Amino acid sequence: MKTFFNLTILYLPLLFVLNSYSQNNGAEATQKIRTYTTHRLTTPPPVIDGKLDDACWQNNNWTGDFTQWIPNEGGKPSQPTILNLIFDDKNLYVAIRAYDSEPDKISRKASRRDELSGDIVGINFDSYHDHRTGFEFNVSAAGQKTDMLVTNPSNGDQSWDAVWAAKVGFEDSAWVVEYEIPLSQLRYSNQHDQTWGMHVWRWIDRLQEESDWEPQTSTGPGMLYLFGHLEGISGLPKSKRIELMPYLLGKVSTFEKEAGNPYKKDGFRPFGSIGLDAKIGLSSNFTADVTINPDFGQVESDPSEMNLSAFETFYEEKRPFFLEGKNIFNFDFDDMDLFYSRRIGQSPSFEPELTNGEYMKYPDNTSILSAVKISGKSANGFSMGILQSITNKEMAKITDGINERKEAVEPLTSFTVARLQKDFNAGNTVLGGIVTSVNRLDSDPKFNFLNKNALTGGIDFLHQWHDKEFYLNAKVVGSNITGATEAISNLQKSSARYFQRPDADHLQYDATKTQLAGQGGSIQIGKGSKGLWRYYTSISWQSPGLELNDIGFMQVADQIKNVNEVSYFINQPKGIFRSLNAFITQSNYWDYSFNYLYSQFTPYFSGQFLNKWKVNAHICYFPNSVDTRILRGGEAMKMPSKIHGAAGINSDYSKKAAFSVNAFYEQANHKSLKDYSIISSVTYHPFNILKFYLSLSYTNNQNELQYVDDTQNNKLGRIDQNTLSATFRVDYNITPLLSVQYYGSPYVSIGNFSNFKWVNNPKAEQYDERFQLLNAVLTTGNQYVTPEGFSFSNPDFIYTQFRSNLVFRWEYLPGSKLYFVWSNEQTLYETTSMATSKEAFTSFGNATSKNIFLVKLNYWFSL
Repeated sequence: MKTFFNLTILYLPLLFVLNSYSQNNGAEATQKIRTYTTHRLTTPPPVIDGKLDDACWQNNNWTGDFTQWIPNEGGKPSQPTILNLIFDDKNLYVAIRAYDSEPDKISRKASRRDELSGDIVGINFDSYHDHRTGFEFNVSAAGQKTDMLVTNPSNGDQSWDAVWAAKVGFEDSAWVVEYEIPLSQLRYSNQHDQTWGMHVWRWIDRLQEESDWEPQTSTGPGMLYLFGHLEGISGLPKSKRIELMPYLLGKVSTFEKEAGNPYKKDGFRPFGSIGLDAKIGLSSNFTADVTINPDFGQVESDPSEMNLSAFETFYEEKRPFFLEGKNIFNFDFDDMDLFYSRRIGQSPSFEPELTNGEYMKYPDNTSILSAVKISGKSANGFSMGILQSITNKEMAKITDGINERKEAVEPLTSFTVARLQKDFNAGNTVLGGIVTSVNRLDSDPKFNFLNKNALTGGIDFLHQWHDKEFYLNAKVVGSNITGATEAISNLQKSSARYFQRPDADHLQYDATKTQLAGQGGSIQIGKGSKGLWRYYTSISWQSPGLELNDIGFMQVADQIKNVNEVSYFINQPKGIFRSLNAFITQSNYWDYSFNYLYSQFTPYFSGQFLNKWKVNAHICYFPNSVDTRILRGGEAMKMPSKIHGAAGINSDYSKKAAFSVNAFYEQANHKSLKDYSIISSVTYHPFNILKFYLSLSYTNNQNELQYVDDTQNNKLGRIDQNTLSATFRVDYNITPLLSVQYYGSPYVSIGNFSNFKWVNNPKAEQYDERFQLLNAVLTTGNQYVTPEGFSFSNPDFIYTQFRSNLVFRWEYLPGSKLYFVWSNEQTLYETTSMATSKEAFTSFGNATSKNIFLVKLNYWFSL
């Protein structure tokens, strides 16, 4: 009853939303739109050299009068900026002059491609003019280019890479940028006379100030709704875009020699391949992206982690083909997503058993044979994204030194994603849908543990009213999985649902099933713009049978969740703060039969002081709860209340040297949990072209209720875990087109277990009555045995890993690159009882080392 009372109080903002809707439905505020009229080029095109002395710039079409956005929204910029734009049948030409009364203080920090650093100017075109997608082209004072796709409210996707030219120059009291942006890199309609949205901005790093050609506001519904208008573009030829980028790759892998193993007798393995990436313009606003035999050898390694939870770790996508245009395919849904591209090309699923004297050569990843994306948007607001990829039937080679055989370890698989959306009512209403399909095309019974066919789909709906001040966002998803009984049994017993739990009356495990279906949804309603206050309330649900993990990402099904949030921010300096943001969140969780699980209450604060230092802090309280996953398929268990908090501070990052420190602390009642971590980082620019970055992290985890893996699912123990990790980066940006980058990350985690417990009454009111302490004795076979008849493996561990990349990158022609890469990984996992930190660091010398030396050349050309 108390939970529902709190919930009712926090629903009060909803009443105001509905009241505002009833009084103001359909009302739209009027706002003057700034307009720039361009002209077709009538002189020779400018030479892109950073000197604005070309005849085309000697006109009266310059415009300025920028407005400050950050930190003093609506104020006058500290420095003036002007721009000029002209076009012909192939390109847009842009000139920006950024005046500065202290030119020696212009920040010229060099950076990697697509990393914003130093003083910056940029221009963004909403060439669809749908107020939903902007194509942005930014240039730093050091000459580095950054291109991105911008979506509302102010999200930037830097994975989009276009081929364009820009050059920086310096005058007595200004720095200037000259652009040449091919029309082939944009998407637009076939209309003769066109109006685009346009946004131009400038960042002064030492002041951390942004000013914009068109006034922007943090109180609005999104940046693109406030773009100015670019008029005068007319008579553009029908776009015929064909861009090809073939590549050549040579690679040598080295590893430790192994006596008697014919696959490792030499300690190295050479490899070479060729492939092709292509972009084909199907129309002015639809494009097909094709890749054949792609390689991602220059991609940075994932961070190390020792995962002791029941759930899979989410890793960010880093491969260029899947990153570009990812916003089109996005369908996120309550901490899950229907399309998680890391499923395509992941490690093989099956590992054959070897007999004595056999050796195996096992593929690291599943090869992507081909992938095709078709994406774009029509003039009437219909957007489409279709992706289809085929991954290879992977084979492992096995030999006893005389005879060799091949055994399949991953079936030939087809992945398909289709995403559609349609704008209505001048963009105030958006209706969309997504369908995904995974089909494993192999009848070999060894793959019966994998789902045969997985079909998922969803519908999303967004409606905004009262000049987009209020919104309703709703989504519904569903899944249908078919496969052999082994595969469906695995799904039923997975950590997302645990159908076999003996106390879950609403779940029923069925070992004969060959199909699993489920559904979910979410509804969120709130105030999203106008004024400094925001709030929303939401409800979401996932039925027990919902399953997205064949091509999506989800950790938990069988859940109903309610979230309520109120937030406040400032958009002008106030008192000691340049900026300030605060919110309060309250959440409640139930299983699908509305059995209460837990709640949480979180106040959060972040702000930036006038000296440009930043602070943040939050505290989160969890009352007594019920954990349905802690025993990994056993009964649900009552858990003590807990509280955790975090705080951090960042110095002024416009300085040559800057640092940050963040701390986290968590503690539960009955001394059942104490966890803390400290993360610090330092960034140093000794010269504009050189940057050092070092991050150190230490975590101490003392948990009395850590799951211990055994066959009975009722063992817990105390873990004392210490984890130390570091990340070191060196960026040497010799020129905007030539760079050397190094990334190194050592990781050490030590876990020692004690105080083993047999959970025999998990829902007892008293904490000590929920389990019985076991007098476990470690035997010479590294097994624990107890007088009660239990036995289980020693869970103590040392896990060490070192990952590093050294990448030389040269863009020798626009869009064409040469890479030299050295990648190293050293990994060791040992079951060592009561290990010490000294033993962990010593174990680095025993870790298995693997190296990859790679040369990759690609060449971009357009037909």
